[in-house]
Amino acid sequence: MNIVYLASFIGGLLLAVQIMIAGVERPRDEHPAGERTFRLSRPVLASMAVVFGIIGYVLNRRQAGTNVMDLGIAALVAVVAGVLTARLVRDWWKVTPEHETDDERFILQGHVARVTRSITGTAGDGEVTYVLGDKTFVHPAHGVDETVLDVGSEVVIERIEDGVAFVESWVEVEKRL
Repeated sequence: MNIVYLASFIGGLLLAVQIMIAGVERPRDEHPAGERTFRLSRPVLASMAVVFGIIGYVLNRRQAGTNVMDLGIAALVAVVAGVLTARLVRDWWKVTPEHETDDERFILQGHVARVTRSITGTAGDGEVTYVLGDKTFVHPAHGVDETVLDVGSEVVIERIEDGVAFVESWVEVEKRL
């Protein structure tokens, strides 16, 4: 049985490392209401595997009871750890800092758009179109650096202020990357 417990412990650790590298962020479109759930998620499974492995190994090495009893106790403690992990992660996810509010002007910052009416430098004289989800949006546009942007040019949105998109040429942004 020690092999099972050690395999569970090592598997849980490897899963935890993979989670640390890749993160637990999940797209909102996975859930119809846009909410996130952590029931039987990777963090919960990782914590359960690690706890199951540790508790089972310790009980088995101490020969505190039969193999079936050790297995049952390890499984019960692992389930409790999984429930606590799910609650902890869910509650942590809800926390939003009071002092950090999203500035509405910069929500689309970095989003790529296409010029549909030439931008010559005066505020709102041009127009850009961009797609967000399955909807297409059109905004009056102004260049951030007074550069002329021709129809069809790819641009990057810097901000949207009073309904006017302030944009910069994708070529210029690409040079800085």
